[in-house]
Amino acid sequence: ADLRGYRRLLSAVKKHRAAFHRLYRFIGELDLAICTASFRESLPVFCAPEFTEENALTFRSLAHPLLRDPVTNSGILHSAVVTGSNASGKSTFVKALAVNGILAQTLHTCSAAAFSTRPALVITSMAVRDSLSAGDSYFVTEIKSLRRILRQAAGETYCVCYVDEILKGTNTIERIAASASVLSCLRRMDCLCVTASHDVELTDLMEGLYENWHFCETITPGGVEFDYKLKAGPSRTRNAIQLLGRMDFPAEITGGAEWMV
Repeated sequence: ADLRGYRRLLSAVKKHRAAFHRLYRFIGELDLAICTASFRESLPVFCAPEFTEENALTFRSLAHPLLRDPVTNSGILHSAVVTGSNASGKSTFVKALAVNGILAQTLHTCSAAAFSTRPALVITSMAVRDSLSAGDSYFVTEIKSLRRILRQAAGETYCVCYVDEILKGTNTIERIAASASVLSCLRRMDCLCVTASHDVELTDLMEGLYENWHFCETITPGGVEFDYKLKAGPSRTRNAIQLLGRMDFPAEITGGAEWMV
């Protein structure tokens, strides 16, 4: 009986193929609309994005959609280097921009009060890991990721590129030199690039080519406090040693580190 029912159903589908595909598409679109509405309801604030031809990202009360109690940021970004101390929020901010750029062009929904972008391919180099199976070290994986971005940006499709902690897998001098060269090359292409970095030297090397933005912290008697707010200009603070002290590292270690600095 089941086999006969299956054959009758298959015969009906073949007979009404066009109607079946319309129904299938309608159910899919309805399901997507319900999912999008549910996603919008879960956000503290959302908006429908605006699309322009300007090479800039404009956002108001932007947040990462996965954060339960996010600190929002507003601004207008062109190609930019975002610097800041450890745990200050720069990586989360860059990821929030990337995620919202994708959501804008897929679900037509952004985790922000307002979001404007040029239609673009969003391409990233984030959370890079070494690969034992491929035999690639961390640095080799990084440069492969950057090569992918450069090749895509050199194509005909406009790209918005996001790079988190560019080339952190190598020594300081070569990292800064290579990072500056890669960023300069991207700036000459039809793309917008936002990179997060600890290397404040990049802010001087890229002056005139990239905007400088930063996140910072406040040192208090109780420890290190962050406001996670985007600020204009390059970062001028460091907090790695203070964070060691906050995590109960011995004074011998933190004091020795301060002396060497």
